[in-house]
Amino acid sequence: MSPYPTLETVKNTLTNALTLDQIWLDHAPLWQQLGWSVPQVKLWLACLPNIRSCTTPAGEPAYQLEWAKNQPAVSLADEMVALLEKSGRPLPLAQLLGKLPVGIVVTETMLRTAAMKDARLELKGPLLKLA
Repeated sequence: MSPYPTLETVKNTLTNALTLDQIWLDHAPLWQQLGWSVPQVKLWLACLPNIRSCTTPAGEPAYQLEWAKNQPAVSLADEMVALLEKSGRPLPLAQLLGKLPVGIVVTETMLRTAAMKDARLELKGPLLKLA
């Protein structure tokens, strides 16, 4: 298991309103690993569904997870299985990146890790297929 948090764990830390500076400092190893700058993190936060901009009691801009009561959480593995079932054939991981729903921000490495952890998925070189 990686010592770095994933983008999903960062998103899940936003149950309380956090400023961009707090998010940047709390998850510095992840941003360094991804090679992201502060403006890129801000853009990522703005693109996420269920994340709302708000202000802290001190008046600073902040981000907070907005719980969607009627939407069940879908895992990355579930999304990949659905895409493979829809295509009916194995797909390269790079191609899956472009087919994921809007709001899911991942890297090819994250897809590979999720696929290795799920018994329904099997990696064959650059291809991902249903087991």
